[in-house]
This record gives sequence, C-alpha cells and structure tokens, in this order.
Amino acid sequence: MEALHKHNRISILTFNTLGTPFFAPDISKRFRRTAHLINIGDYDIVSLQELFTYYHFYTFKSILKNFPYAVYQKTSFGPRGGLAIFSKVPLVNPQYFSYTNPKNVFIPIYDKVVRHGILSAQLENTNIKIVTTHLSSDTTHVLTPENKLYPLISVQAKELADFIHKNKSFSSIIALDFNIAKHSVLYEKFLKETSVSDVFDKDEVPTYYPDRVSYFYQSPQSRIDFIFVKSVHKNFKIIKTDTAFVEKETLANGKKSFLSDHIGLHCILEVNE
Repeated sequence: MEALHKHNRISILTFNTLGTPFFAPDISKRFRRTAHLINIGDYDIVSLQELFTYYHFYTFKSILKNFPYAVYQKTSFGPRGGLAIFSKVPLVNPQYFSYTNPKNVFIPIYDKVVRHGILSAQLENTNIKIVTTHLSSDTTHVLTPENKLYPLISVQAKELADFIHKNKSFSSIIALDFNIAKHSVLYEKFLKETSVSDVFDKDEVPTYYPDRVSYFYQSPQSRIDFIFVKSVHKNFKIIKTDTAFVEKETLANGKKSFLSDHIGLHCILEVNE
C-alpha cells in the first residue's frame, strides 16, 4: 500500500476531452486550460479520452507537472485509441488491448483509424488496476439491434467484460467513456456479466451535452461516462462523488468556452487491502 497516500484514499478523474483530430474547436486552448485545472486539482489518477495526437498528448504532459507517471500505447501519430492515464501514483505493467473488428459488421472509417481499445496499468505495490477505454460512438445512443452500430458496440462491451473477467485476480477501477447510456439494455447486460459497481449509480445527471461546444457531431444528452469498480476483497469504499468541468472557462484568447461536450466524473475511494 506504499503507493497510496492520504490514509489509503485515491482520487480518480475521467474526462473525454473532445479531441477528435483537426475538427474540434479551440482544441489547443481548451486542452491547456483543462491540463492546468487538473494539475492544481485534488486528483491522483486521471483517465483521459480523445488524445489522438502526440501534440495533444504532450500539451497535457508539459502542463501536468504534478503527474510524473503517464501510460499510453504508442502509434505513429499519437496514443492508440486516444487513451492516456496520468498519475501521481507509480504505475506498472501497462497493457493495451485493441477491440476486434468483427466480420460482416459495419465499422466506420474513423474507428478503423483510431483502433479503439482498452488501456490498463497496475498501481505499484497493490493488487489494483486502473482501466480506461472509449467505445465507438453510435451517434444516437439508442442502442437497439436496429442501429447499424449496435453489433460493433455490443462486441466491444463484451470484450471489455471479458478483459475484466481475465483480470479477476485484480481489483479494478474502470474509468471510461462507455458510449452506452445508463439503464440501457447493454448497460444492464454489462453490469450483470462483470459484477462491477457503478460508482455514480444514484446520480442521473447526464455527462454528455452536444450543445456545449459548437461542433458537427450531435447526439441526445445522456449519461455515457462512468467509473466502475470491481473489488476482489470488497476493499473499495466510496467516500465522495462529484463532477468536473461543468462551467465555462476563460481560454488563453479570452474566449469563454466549455472545455468539452462531456463533463468529467470524479470520485474518491478508500482502499483497504
């Protein structure tokens, strides 16, 4: 337990940064402001999605001076899957699993380039893994079998469940953009297959707001970001839950802007091993 501190409490943040390459508005300015707020915030581990280029990754890394540890899977242009984990706690044994592209299933070109997957690392000197992922976006979040992206996203959810099962000897903290709405059939199926607990189970506040940043991608607002936990020895106790990056921020150019089309989720867990 030497890696943990603050009386064995650990503070987790997950945030989709709206970093789709080249298209997202004010991307560098938003990222710099986001990184600054994270760096001065009371967080120990930060799970970020949509950091697709090395320029964007190193924008965060250069500002996150209080987070000396970072894990990601390298590609020729940036972190694979747009996933990165920054941490004040030493991380070891990083792994990346790419979701498969099933045959005879519609797969958008964007997904083929990004190669969505699962990034994980172990907290040093503990039996705990931090896991992040970003499932494919369905553009409607109405994931019925009639939706042409339903087969792809359901396979990804199943592969995430399999990943958790294969690592069942570890306690897991899964901080992610699930792109599957709370209370949906796939959400309930995932909880049943994995026996994970939804840290924000009692919170119905949406985490996705398509009108927050002017952008071509539109979908109904919904709870699609989550922090799940699964404990081998029932050793996680939820101390606090709240949201982050809810209000507009002043960017370097003086413009007032939301930092993303998502809000962040933050929790503090007490860990006993």
